[in-house]
Amino acid sequence: MTLALLHTELSMLMTALWYEIDHGDGSAAAGFFTPDAELTFSRRTFRGTDEINGVYRDRTARGPRVSRHLMSNFHVLRHESERVEAVSALVLHAQDGAPPVPTTVPVLVADVYDRFVRVGEADGEADGEARRWLIASRRIENRFLMPGDVLAVPTE
Repeated sequence: MTLALLHTELSMLMTALWYEIDHGDGSAAAGFFTPDAELTFSRRTFRGTDEINGVYRDRTARGPRVSRHLMSNFHVLRHESERVEAVSALVLHAQDGAPPVPTTVPVLVADVYDRFVRVGEADGEADGEARRWLIASRRIENRFLMPGDVLAVPTE
């Protein structure tokens, strides 16, 4: 696989995940992760898809929220045929409530470190699952936070 194709596939995966979180309240977000994945926000780590599902279930239980996760500067750090490490920049505009909500500045700017693994069978025949990339590890490191803002996910 060429680096350009790899970059495209992983960028599409990441934008699909952010879309799911922004437009589907993250209810299907765990499907983008391996069963034993780790998702870290600041100093809080969630392990496995059950805990990841719980993050978004808890967020949804708080009520309506408007969010837009804007991903850019995607860069592949290391790659092998079945494993990739990458970093991207995340700008988050978010606020509790129903749209439109009054906000003018991002609540968060972060670096997102992802480790992707390729899963499934090469021919898709053995278990019916075609080859695809999933997130095995995601670490979100805050670079800028709006003073006084409370993020929707637990960070401590």
